[in-house]
Order: sequence, then C-alpha cells, then structure tokens
Amino acid sequence: MRTGLLLRTSLVVAALIVSVASIAQAQQLSGDLLPDAKELEHSPRGALWRAAAIPGWGQVYNKQYVKLPFVYGALGGLVYSAMANHSDYKLYKEAFQYKAFQEQVESELITENPRLSFKPSYDKIEAEFGTISSRPLETQRNNFRRSRDFSFVGIGLVYSLAMLDAFVSAHLLDFDVGEDLNMQIIPQPGGFRLQALVPLERRAHRRLSKR
Repeated sequence: MRTGLLLRTSLVVAALIVSVASIAQAQQLSGDLLPDAKELEHSPRGALWRAAAIPGWGQVYNKQYVKLPFVYGALGGLVYSAMANHSDYKLYKEAFQYKAFQEQVESELITENPRLSFKPSYDKIEAEFGTISSRPLETQRNNFRRSRDFSFVGIGLVYSLAMLDAFVSAHLLDFDVGEDLNMQIIPQPGGFRLQALVPLERRAHRRLSKR
C-alpha cells in the first residue's frame, strides 16, 4: 500500500517538475525571440503569481533553479505523508466503527452490527497486532487524522513560503551589493562594538532582448 502511495506521489512531483521545466524552456525561447524594441521588466508581482500558479515557477522566473529541489522535496514529502496518513486514518476509522458496534452486539445492546461491511479493515489490523478493542483503534484513528491534518498545514506553509521567497527574491534582484564593504570597530563602555557597512545599489531595470 505504501509503495503505491510513494509511486503516486512520485508521479505527481515528476509531473510538476516536467511542467516547470517546460515553462522554463518556453520562457527562454520567448526571451530569445523578443524584438529589440520590446522591453520587459522583471516583476516581483509576476514572480508571485507564477509561484501561486505552480510551485517552483516563481523560482524559475527568478532563475534561481537551485531552490527547486528544496521546494519539490518538501512538497513531495508532505504530500506522501498526507496520503499515507489519510490511508491509515481511513483503515482505522472503519476498523473502529466495526469493532465498536461489534462490542455492543456482544454485550447484547444491539442485535446487528450496522458496520459489518468494515470487517475486512478490522481483520487486516487484527492479523498484524492480534485481537484489539475499540478504544486503541479510536486512539490510533485520531492520531492518524491529526498527522494528516498537520501534513496538509505543512503543504500550505511550504507553498506560501515558496511564494514569499519568489516575491522577495524578485525584489532583491534589483539590488547590487557594492564592493566597498566596510568594517568598523567602535569603542564603547565595557568593550567594543563591531559595525558592518554594506552598500546597496539599485540596478537598472533588466530588459529581455534578442540575443
């Protein structure tokens, strides 16, 4: 079951990588074909909406390809975790419902188990851990549901951070760090204070032109 989940997750991540690679190639070709008279500025807003549309597209737009493995590695791991935990959650939810009603049948509180169709899920767990009551099944169900929800939250955070990184990086691409880096040691009561001066210069707007 986990092998199938890993395969599906790998296919999803691979499809995203292929999509971003195709977009990067299309951007390169369109940049090569632009006439000299047409000027396009590198837009932080453009990086933001690209990152929102497809994970990693904003980094490609900023030509920061080295960040792509981190984006897709984090997303791929979280997607796999969410799928695996959801699968286990569903298994234990069905097993819990079957066992809880079965215990009521055995206690003669009810005459028939309304979740008898969930028995294969309980049998699967019983084959691995032996006979188990409904309480541990309920606890494990809640644990897997919580882990799945945290994975979804993690996916949202990574997605948001990738968008923020693309937006901020696009802004920083407009600045050059000057070569005149100054370090000063300033005496003060009780010791010294080290101060670094880093000059920043705003670049001229970059233009895409025919090579």
